[in-house]
Amino acid sequence: MPAASLVDQHIQRLDRALSGPRGLKRRMLTEARDGLDDAVRDLCDAGRPPAVAARQAVDEFGAVDEVAPAFQAELAASASRVLVLRVLLVFAVSAVCGDLMWQGAPWTGPQPPLGYLVLSAGVDWLGLVAIAAALLGSVSLWLATRRGHPVSPRLLRRAQLTLVGVLVVQAASGMALYGWSAGMWEAARTWPPMIVGGIAMTAAAVWIGRAAATGLGATRVAVLSRGGGPEPSEARA
Repeated sequence: MPAASLVDQHIQRLDRALSGPRGLKRRMLTEARDGLDDAVRDLCDAGRPPAVAARQAVDEFGAVDEVAPAFQAELAASASRVLVLRVLLVFAVSAVCGDLMWQGAPWTGPQPPLGYLVLSAGVDWLGLVAIAAALLGSVSLWLATRRGHPVSPRLLRRAQLTLVGVLVVQAASGMALYGWSAGMWEAARTWPPMIVGGIAMTAAAVWIGRAAATGLGATRVAVLSRGGGPEPSEARA
């Protein structure tokens, strides 16, 4: 088998074994490929035939199931950082701009019912919980990186599941509050700040959702690559 084909196949197998942010994954695979190419070139310069050099370089690099866990752990940590940073950014902007949806509103009407006020307060509190969880996760990852301590993939996954659970409840509550407002005040349906706010909320939810999906996928593969097995809920599914 040609040397290039052997190296290509090894990198392709590693590619299929990994899950995580596409940009980082691409860079990691490129670095691995460059390292293998350099090793093959050095071995060829030392007198090895190309095919033999490629086989030796691949063997020294390590089998996919041996090297993938370290690559995957880095991808999982990166995906987690992306998720918490997006959460912090979105909620920081929401805290500053959220009230703009209501300022100068032209409608008047009866005092909102108690359920509406409770739901509104709940949305605010869930937002604070999400911010606190994201901050705690971000600081924990930073401290672990600074100290050179590996983060347990299972612990990372559970932290992500907790954060995503809070975000799902907060998003559902926010949509319910938005719909209730539109139903209670007819003029709210055509109020430009409300329309823009609704579009922005939807875009932010999709943006965070994509990061959450990537993060959960990366940590799931990280857990499995360490031989941890699926989560109990996944085993029952």
